[in-house]
Amino acid sequence: MRFPFAANWVEELVAEWLQLEGYLVEVGLPVSVARKGGRYEADVVGARVRGNSLEIAHVECGQLAGGQSSVNALMKKFSPSNCTRIEAYFRQRFGFTGANVNYHKMYIASFWSKPTMQGAGNLGINVRPLPDFIRNEVLQAINRWKRHPPSQPKTPGQHITLPQTFWLLQLIDYLHNKGLLK
Repeated sequence: MRFPFAANWVEELVAEWLQLEGYLVEVGLPVSVARKGGRYEADVVGARVRGNSLEIAHVECGQLAGGQSSVNALMKKFSPSNCTRIEAYFRQRFGFTGANVNYHKMYIASFWSKPTMQGAGNLGINVRPLPDFIRNEVLQAINRWKRHPPSQPKTPGQHITLPQTFWLLQLIDYLHNKGLLK
């Protein structure tokens, strides 16, 4: 179980997707303290060890419509110091001492302007509009999971469903199966 809860449904969707992909997920992970008080948190971060590598998926969610100010905010979210703190957190959590770390940065934009998306794309961050993320990442992960579930169904031939804790993934799967997603 994850705590604290996601701040919005897009963060919840990202957290469920990462869990389905086998990541240990943290939502609202504290990464730094502001000069005037308060703290900065990473929206959703997942980590897993594969072979001799630590894989970290750092995903921020929001809107990219404010021009350069949105791009500047994005640079702060994925600052080297924040990424270093996140890596250190998961190294400690997994007891990982290896040298191989694959750190993936992704931003899911629920609303965006084309110029801001282009500016953000130059930062080395995988910037995705929400519909593309659902279509290319979420639905693909659901299909992979259904083809290779962690345990075989006890009732052959029956419809394979996602675990009940993945309520947003279940909704997307339902809408997709009923032809309600384009």
